[in-house]
Amino acid sequence: MEPLLGVKIGCVFALLVLTLICGLIPICFKWFQLDAATGRHRRVLSLLGCTSAGVFLGAGFMHMTADALEGIESEIQKFMMQDKKGGKCF
Repeated sequence: MEPLLGVKIGCVFALLVLTLICGLIPICFKWFQLDAATGRHRRVLSLLGCTSAGVFLGAGFMHMTADALEGIESEIQKFMMQDKKGGKCF
């Protein structure tokens, strides 16, 4: 069960990093740069817009990742059985 726990921890860490990156991507676009904003009010609204866009992107990727990882436990079990038999892994 140790490899499965490692995979789960890795997936949680990957989701955290992916959500953080998706939260920072909109800041790179010209429309959201703080230089283009005039006044403190526009800066705050721009930063909030970037944060909300990142949340939606991260949630979308997290939703897709959950479907992609649905059968990972059975695949890991197959890999472990094949490795114990001394067969080729790849």
